[in-house]
Amino acid sequence: MADRYDVHPHHVLRAVLEDRVAADALVAIDIDPAQVQVTLAHHWLDAADTIEVEEIETVGVDVTMLLAALNPADGTPPQWGGRHLTPAARDVLVRSLGVCGAMRQRRTTSGHVLLALLACKDPIVVRTFATHGVGAPESRRIRGLVEQWGRRAT
Repeated sequence: MADRYDVHPHHVLRAVLEDRVAADALVAIDIDPAQVQVTLAHHWLDAADTIEVEEIETVGVDVTMLLAALNPADGTPPQWGGRHLTPAARDVLVRSLGVCGAMRQRRTTSGHVLLALLACKDPIVVRTFATHGVGAPESRRIRGLVEQWGRRAT
């Protein structure tokens, strides 16, 4: 049974859309991150059985928390503020680490997470990207940008 404190891939998408790297990657392929946020909210509301005020207040994870978990400074386990990662969200984060490693980059960014989200099967995330016409060609363009930006940072 789903718990309102579970972190799903669509929560991860909401978080990365607030970060400059992911937002810039979307803008580079002519996608407005603010419109993706709106679409994501609509698809999330369409999929929800019931909505409680407390649930709305706790829907997202903070991008700072997310990136700190992916790039631990001192090896301590990530703090999710009482939230629980679902297996699908954990898969997205693990996949983002793999994307970062495949690019031979040291720090995982929201761009790596965005690429992992583009490959995930979460129905809300899939519908959100489909609404904006983000498919394989756009995914390859974003991958090229994230790779290029990562090379500049090293």
